[in-house]
Amino acid sequence: MTKTIVLKRNIGQRLWRSWRQSAGRSVLFNILTHTAVLLLMLALGIEAQATEAAQIQNYDRWKDLPNKTLIDRGDKYWRANKVDSALVCFTIVSNRYNKKMSAKEKEICFRAAISIGNLYEYDFYNYQMAYVYLSKAEKIAIEGNLQAHLVSIKAAKVDLESIKQDFKCDYAYQEETLIETQQVFHQSVECKNNKVACLSLLNLVYYAMKHHHVDDIEPELQLFSTLDIPATTQSKSFLDRLCVGIEAYRGKKYQEALEVFTQLQNFQGQAESPQRIACDGFMLCVYRHVTWLALHNDTEALKELDKAEGIARDNQINEGISEILRMKQEYHLAHGNEALAKEYELEYFKSKDACINRSTLLNAEQQKFLIDIDEMNQEMADLAAQKRVRDIVLTGVALLALLVIGVLIYVWRNYRTTQERNVLLFQRVQQLLAQEEQWRAKEHGSKATANAGPTSASTPAKKYRNNPLGEQDKDQLMQRIYAVIESHDEVYAEGFTLDQLAKLIGANPNYVSQVINERTKGNFSTFINEYKIKEACRRLSDLENYSGYTIEAIGRSVGFRSRANFTTTFKKFTGMTPTAYQHMAKEGTSALAQAQNFEQQ
Repeated sequence: MTKTIVLKRNIGQRLWRSWRQSAGRSVLFNILTHTAVLLLMLALGIEAQATEAAQIQNYDRWKDLPNKTLIDRGDKYWRANKVDSALVCFTIVSNRYNKKMSAKEKEICFRAAISIGNLYEYDFYNYQMAYVYLSKAEKIAIEGNLQAHLVSIKAAKVDLESIKQDFKCDYAYQEETLIETQQVFHQSVECKNNKVACLSLLNLVYYAMKHHHVDDIEPELQLFSTLDIPATTQSKSFLDRLCVGIEAYRGKKYQEALEVFTQLQNFQGQAESPQRIACDGFMLCVYRHVTWLALHNDTEALKELDKAEGIARDNQINEGISEILRMKQEYHLAHGNEALAKEYELEYFKSKDACINRSTLLNAEQQKFLIDIDEMNQEMADLAAQKRVRDIVLTGVALLALLVIGVLIYVWRNYRTTQERNVLLFQRVQQLLAQEEQWRAKEHGSKATANAGPTSASTPAKKYRNNPLGEQDKDQLMQRIYAVIESHDEVYAEGFTLDQLAKLIGANPNYVSQVINERTKGNFSTFINEYKIKEACRRLSDLENYSGYTIEAIGRSVGFRSRANFTTTFKKFTGMTPTAYQHMAKEGTSALAQAQNFEQQ
């Protein structure tokens, strides 16, 4: 990384020297170039900070994986009973949710949040966190307009509420649970959520069989038989055969029902996870228990309860353990064995206490893992906030850099255009000066005659003073004006006036002013400044005699008091500054050729 920084620094230095050589005379270029370099350094600094932030994350292996990959990996870990790894995958996906996601990505985040809720409920027994993530999943479904998934939230919350009431030993609430589960089933059918429809019907069958109210779910069984649910839907094949057994039970064909409930053990492999397989096996034991009771075979009925308890204990289905103990207590109480009923009642309350303790105080290893998950959540939130700030800063830097680049391009184009225009103006001025030299050579004789001296000028002066000037007189006077200006260095003295010019000519100042105004269409100041600028151009072009002169010195040599006044007047007559003119004089026409080559490249 150090070598890369040094390389960038060397390139920057080369660019800097190149810019200074091409635009070193422009203050604006220097300022803009400094700004661009500072912006580049700021961008590199932000990039380095972002790299350091990425390196401190605790879960580098998964943090950059796509949401779909993480959700599939989480499901795979869950099926393999690696709930800790599953929780990490789901948490990363859930924390990535934002309102700007696509509908597909929001659905994946919803799946992650509801999976976390189920993990907390069934594997970590942390019902408070389960409710938190179910509520988050509900928020995602509402904001993402995932109406078909809202029924999944309701089903999960009904199940969670039933556990809560079971902790309170509120047995009457089971009837309310049955009613709410029926509502969930019908809503899932309406929104065509096949998975929830199957799972809610499984719960309905379980509640109905356990409480001997199978006839209460006849409408749901008939509706399910008419649904066109794909065979690949979770629990669909299992549920189809289960309904056959339930119909046999309702028709009092108990032996046929027992056979179906026994055969269903072979279909448990289609369940989604080991926990789901265990739950299905647990429920089948309960179905057979109820069926054996209908056949008045108490021995086999109790054996099924023992099997169910064994499945629950082996798979840590804590609510199932409590439920079986309560069913045993009710069975022995109904058969007059109060002592055994009391014993199972005591075991039941111990089991409930154990469930409550697990839900509030997990073992040390699980508690440490959940703390790590919370820290990871906070770290992800902090990183997300840093990323938002970094994105805003980078966006601002990028926009500012684009603005600076645009200004640089604009200034550079103007600079090139000005250079080309200055070359053309310089050539034009040179041509005019050359033409004027030719004209001077041609008119030298007449100008010399016109510049006869003070004695010959005394008579015309009197004539002009008393009589209006004729056209011939005006022509003669104008020739004398030209002759004096081109032959007297006093013209280029600082503060040269009209009276001084008239004195050199030997003419009335009023007539001189009149002739200048009529013949040049300008006043004396403009006329004399034009000659001063022409002389300045000659001196700026005379590299042999004036190459060591500054711009200000040449300006003063032709009668300008300050460089600013000289520059303003020079640009007015030539269209370019004295500096640019002097530069063109030094380089000649090669500047135009360079500009043309630059444009071709």
